[in-house]
Amino acid sequence: MKKQIVLATIATLATTSVYATKARMRGLGQDGDRGSFYIDDTRNVFRNAANINKTNNYIVTEWGTAASTDDSAIAPSAEGGFFRNGGSFNYGLYLGADVDSQNGIRNGTTTGYAGSGLVVGESDLIKRDNELDLFFGGDMGVEWGARLSYANSSADITTPFAGERKHSSLGLGLGMVMGDLEAYANIGLNDESEGGNLAADKWEADSAIDAGLAYDWMGYTFFANYNTDGAKYTNATLAAVETSRTDLTVGVGHIKEVSSTSRMFMDVSYFNRKAEDKSTTTTEQTTSALPVTVGFETDATSWLTLRGSISQRVLINSVETKSTATTKATGADNTNVEAGMTLNFGKLMIDGVIGNTGAAGSAATDTETGALSLDRLSTRVAVHYWF
Repeated sequence: MKKQIVLATIATLATTSVYATKARMRGLGQDGDRGSFYIDDTRNVFRNAANINKTNNYIVTEWGTAASTDDSAIAPSAEGGFFRNGGSFNYGLYLGADVDSQNGIRNGTTTGYAGSGLVVGESDLIKRDNELDLFFGGDMGVEWGARLSYANSSADITTPFAGERKHSSLGLGLGMVMGDLEAYANIGLNDESEGGNLAADKWEADSAIDAGLAYDWMGYTFFANYNTDGAKYTNATLAAVETSRTDLTVGVGHIKEVSSTSRMFMDVSYFNRKAEDKSTTTTEQTTSALPVTVGFETDATSWLTLRGSISQRVLINSVETKSTATTKATGADNTNVEAGMTLNFGKLMIDGVIGNTGAAGSAATDTETGALSLDRLSTRVAVHYWF
């Protein structure tokens, strides 16, 4: 009888360790912001809100700093929340998410999307932070979910002008899962900052859209994702500056159970980005890539899960830039290796990951900077508790 209880406990830990955090997603070469197209993980609620029906009754905290301009693999910001089952419905609250915020562009710490070096913001603008996400979902034969995202900040100042700096943003996410098919759409309804170095300075995001489909067929998940956003920056003393990008990702992922405690993850996708920076001159850039990711995860013991991945763009890896002249180039070195682990203490799990870039996996480039490689050390730690 005792042996059966121990085996049941180990099986439970092996199952719950499948659901983790940004750290796990990075460790498997996936997108830390919105989760994976084909691997089950709690982070997937930011891609498809209907996934709240698969993973609930847990609290998660992502370690980081409140001072980060942008959440990224190399400079994580603090965030976390809880998700709970309430009868026929599931609900959740999340604080501090930084998904497609464009804060780096807004605050001028990164440039436009097309690689022109064009600054599309200034440090005095209030960034999008202290974000609140509310989730709600249910299952009526078709699993459905919704996410409402809201942020609002302001500051009264006397210098360099007397007045108010402010920011507001509002977003909506909708999703469904019906058998082997899932569909989702995340829409940025509003995101703007007013008042910078001058009272009339203004930064306003375009209507951002992240939408896609995924279908499971004979152990393979086929997926397609469309993502677009951009911004316009108006300064009282300069010409208006605009930047925009549109990403298309199409691919397939597969999970192979190597044993009862080990699994391999494989995906390949085609990624295409069209970006534009526009002021007195216009720069257009087209990026094409074929990223391949191979990862593994094994429950080494009842209290330790190990994982790792390697990602690289193969065969296709090109960048074409059109401005006053047209240039074509091969993307920079982008081989990305990640390693991570989960420590299981009953219902409490601690996730960690360390890697060299964090940008070459399924999220073919870093969506904030458009960089083809970061080539810097990335770390992330998170705590996950199931109740």
